[in-house]
Amino acid sequence: MATVPTRELELSLLERARALFKPLTANPSSRHETENFAPTRICIAGIDEVGRGAIAGPLAVGIAVIDGGEGEPPAGLTDSKQLTAKRREAMFEELAAWPAAWAVGTATAAEIDKEGLTPALRLASFRALDALAKSGYNPQIVLLDGSFDYLTPPSDLFSATDSGFPSLPIADSCLPRTSPKVTTLVKGDAKSVVIAAASVLAKVSRDRLMSDLADPGYGWAKNKGYASAQHMAAISQLGLDSYHRLSWTLQGVSSATVAQAWNNRRERPAQSPQVFSTQKG
Repeated sequence: MATVPTRELELSLLERARALFKPLTANPSSRHETENFAPTRICIAGIDEVGRGAIAGPLAVGIAVIDGGEGEPPAGLTDSKQLTAKRREAMFEELAAWPAAWAVGTATAAEIDKEGLTPALRLASFRALDALAKSGYNPQIVLLDGSFDYLTPPSDLFSATDSGFPSLPIADSCLPRTSPKVTTLVKGDAKSVVIAAASVLAKVSRDRLMSDLADPGYGWAKNKGYASAQHMAAISQLGLDSYHRLSWTLQGVSSATVAQAWNNRRERPAQSPQVFSTQKG
């Protein structure tokens, strides 16, 4: 039986945040605090990713934010992997209205191939944080599912060859203007209700995106880009698509097939990253 988390952890962290932080004013004091950003609120966030293990399509990072005024979460909210696709879809509208704000950022297959998984996760996170910041939500404390903090850029020369930000040309406004305190939480989507919310919001958003892709026969709507038997059989017949992660080694896929897919991607416009977000009020 799936564990259903409560709000106790988040409410205690909110009290800590209120004691430690003061809301930012509308007066900008750095290049990231521009007139495009509304004054922030004291809030905490949960972060979870989906699509890391897929062989096609984007990865997505969901961020759900609470400030104490959201009330009880939808009944049965837990880790998205413990819910059926039908249950996640049925819960989505109610869940989307529950947090103070939420956002899902993505990184495309081409960006994953260029940057690698960890920088791509960071890039998707920055895009979601940017959407939240423009609505006045810059969480002071972040609960991140798992044991690895991919949100915080590396700070030493042996961990990164640059500033730690992805090398892709992204706007300054997409870089986080504050540095939240990040706490990793193993199996956090079963322990933290705000991580569970981020998990379901990200999963449904990505599943819908995959279902909407033009599909010559890979079965995106069913496999969501994961390496099912049907998906691999389709690759053997159709080759690789530009939505596939071409830098990954796939068993049974020839180097000629991969090279052709790289050529096809160069000839087509790049897939644009997507950001989904909303907030109350």
